[in-house]
Amino acid sequence: MSESHDGTPGDALTIGKPTDSWAMLLPPGWARFPTGEGRARELDDAIEEVVARALPSDLPRDTAEPHRHMLRDQLHRTLDSARDAGTGAVYLPTEPMNGTIISASITELEFVSDAGSDPVAVATSILADGYEESDLVEIDGRPGVRVVATSHEVQQDGDWPVVSTRQVLYVVSRDDVEGEWLAMSFSTVWNSHDTERLAEALVFFFDAVMGTFRWAGPGTEIANLPERKVPGSA
Repeated sequence: MSESHDGTPGDALTIGKPTDSWAMLLPPGWARFPTGEGRARELDDAIEEVVARALPSDLPRDTAEPHRHMLRDQLHRTLDSARDAGTGAVYLPTEPMNGTIISASITELEFVSDAGSDPVAVATSILADGYEESDLVEIDGRPGVRVVATSHEVQQDGDWPVVSTRQVLYVVSRDDVEGEWLAMSFSTVWNSHDTERLAEALVFFFDAVMGTFRWAGPGTEIANLPERKVPGSA
């Protein structure tokens, strides 16, 4: 599945910069939820699409409808904090992968810093905690940085167990002169040896997803990506 983001209205895509929009591949079972300002209707549509896949209309209404309400409420609660934080979109696994429930998410954020800022400084300023890895990267021709931060004994809300978390953050320069950046942040959690191994595998998964990332704005030709895209805008 291909996911794309358009930073300008459809007619305006004939002008602008190659980095005004982007696309990347995600496997089946993941969905993109637009959470940017003014995207409430699109967010509702994305949630309804997930609900319809999980609980099709041919199921008995009296038994399925309470579960539909629960799923809608759960997704809205999950996405409210991301929306309040100013993110452009959140990507979530909405189905098990090979029978395994995936505890992970990808967050998309656009922001502006001082022109010519160092990518490492920009990336690490986003992280709340320290980081143990940092590498300069190139994402479809644009410079950026990949950083990794791990936290242990993280207390979750409610009665959920204490967990460890790993965040992998790619921060990529969209425009040197204007100081425009894109951040793609992956997060996963674990609380046992087996789930830690899964978390490690999911980091490789996210790196593979970022390997498919392509700028898709004016003047670009997206190679090796399916034609189907799911548009979004900030």
